[in-house]
Amino acid sequence: MSNPNCYHSDSTTAAYSLRWSWTGWPSIGSMPSLTENDWRELADAWEKDGIRLLERNCLSDYWQATVSTKPATDPSFIVGRIKGRIDHRFRNQKIPFKFSRKVSLRALGNNTTADVLDYIRRQVDSAQFCRSDFADNLKQFTRVWQDEKLHAPIEVSSGRYWYLLHLVLVVEGRRRIGDFQFLGDLFEICQAIALERDYLLGGISVMPDHLHMCLRGALEDSPEAIAIAYMNESCRKLGVVGLWRPSYYVGTTGAYSMNAVRGHTPLASDGTSPSGSPSGSPTGNPNGSPRS
Repeated sequence: MSNPNCYHSDSTTAAYSLRWSWTGWPSIGSMPSLTENDWRELADAWEKDGIRLLERNCLSDYWQATVSTKPATDPSFIVGRIKGRIDHRFRNQKIPFKFSRKVSLRALGNNTTADVLDYIRRQVDSAQFCRSDFADNLKQFTRVWQDEKLHAPIEVSSGRYWYLLHLVLVVEGRRRIGDFQFLGDLFEICQAIALERDYLLGGISVMPDHLHMCLRGALEDSPEAIAIAYMNESCRKLGVVGLWRPSYYVGTTGAYSMNAVRGHTPLASDGTSPSGSPSGSPTGNPNGSPRS
């Protein structure tokens, strides 16, 4: 008999930093304009959807918005509500405009994916264990993959999505697990869960009292759903109950940091902007690709 799910959204707390860059293009011609009042009313409506407008950049050939969300909001919902509410306002004002069917949604973080993977890679060394043999044995449960697919967009009929997360789970009571067989099983189980749920792991570090993962999620799964799935499925497969503290950290990350996107084009501020330190200046266009 399988273990029942111990973790649920209504009894699990989260620390989170979830930031996204949405870009939309016109199907033909150029983008129309909206008034400041229009934008205020849109921001209020999105807020009720759990989407906070942070900044916007409206050019003739595309519109870009950076937003923050809560863990229960999935990428498909974000795109649907941003585009849908703008479309609705155009229709109400009888503005003859149609978005391109293709849009872009890119996960952003204060740190890039490369930063997160490097942080995961250095977990054991950073812990400074007293026994070097223990640390050396523990390193077998840290792995970072060099997989180009991690940075490739998920392409669907509605557009292109970059959906990368940094997930941290903590053992209940922060007790340290010294059983290498158990830690090895957890290491393998986390990879199995990713395969079963169509996630792509970029890096993992199983430590005695916590777990780090960097992964690409499935579009239909919110960050909350991914975290809770890992908590429940790992317990079920290990045959234990209550392994994890009923809380987690989840943050978006990507090839571009928040500062890189802000530096690419000037953005008008529409809310409280998250702070972060620069993470270099990547090449390329963080707005995604043009319409097709």
